[in-house]
Amino acid sequence: MIKLQDVEDKAYIATRAAQVRAMETERLGKIHVSDIIKPCMRYVTYSKITQPVGMTFDDMKSLWFGQIVHSTTILGKKEHNEIFVAYDWVRDEPVSLEEAKKIPDDDPRHLDIIYGSIDDILPIGDKWMICDKKTTKQKSLDYLKRQTSRPNDGHMDQINRYRVLLKKCYDIDAEFGCVVYIPNSITEETHRIVPKAFKLKPIEETLTDMIEKSKIIKKSLKEKLLPPRTITWLCDYCPYASKCATDEREKYED
Repeated sequence: MIKLQDVEDKAYIATRAAQVRAMETERLGKIHVSDIIKPCMRYVTYSKITQPVGMTFDDMKSLWFGQIVHSTTILGKKEHNEIFVAYDWVRDEPVSLEEAKKIPDDDPRHLDIIYGSIDDILPIGDKWMICDKKTTKQKSLDYLKRQTSRPNDGHMDQINRYRVLLKKCYDIDAEFGCVVYIPNSITEETHRIVPKAFKLKPIEETLTDMIEKSKIIKKSLKEKLLPPRTITWLCDYCPYASKCATDEREKYED
C-alpha cells in the first residue's frame, strides 16, 4: 500500500534532483575567470585536485536561484547575453567556442586559455557597459541600498577581467561595469533590485594580473606544485582551511 508520505517523499526527492540538474552546465577548459579573481592560488589548486563532496540543499538555494535568473533574464539583445569568451594568453589571441570544443579535455593547451561567460553587455550612449547579475540575501541588499555603498571587490574584479576578455575576443571596449544585485527570495518586502555601477580599470593593468595568476595555476597543475598560502580574512570561510593549515607539502599527487 502506498502511503501519502511515500508520495510526498518521492515528489521531494524528484524536485531536489531537478534543482541539481538545473545547475549542471557545460564548462570548457581548466582556467576560468572565477579562478583568477581569487586572492589565494592555493585555494584554486585545492578546488581543482580535490573531489567535490556536494552541498546541502540550503547551500544550493542561491546557486539554483542564480541559474534561473541567468537563464531567463536577458538585459539587452540576445547576442549580447551569455557571451562566451576564451583568450589564449600565451599566443595573445582569441579562441572561438567552436575551436575550444575541438581541444581535447586533456590537452595541455587548455592551461594557456582563460575561459569565461559574460552575463550581458549594454550600450549606453556611445559607450558600453558590462553587467553581471548576482543573487544575494536581503541583509546584503539593505546595505547596498545606501548611496555610499559600493559593489563587492570580487564582483568588480570579475567585471574588470571581463573587460579584457571582451576586448581581446570581440574588440569591444567597455568603460563601465554594473553589478545587478537581485534578492534570492521574493516576498512583498524583498523584491527590490539594486544596480551598482563603477568605472572599469585600464585593460593593460588588469591583463598583467590575469596573466600572473594564470601562470601560477598553469605551473601548479602542470608540475603538481602547491602554491604558497595567501592569508586573508577569507581563510575563516575557506572549505580547505583545515587541510591547508596542516599541509606542508610542496608537491601533491593525483
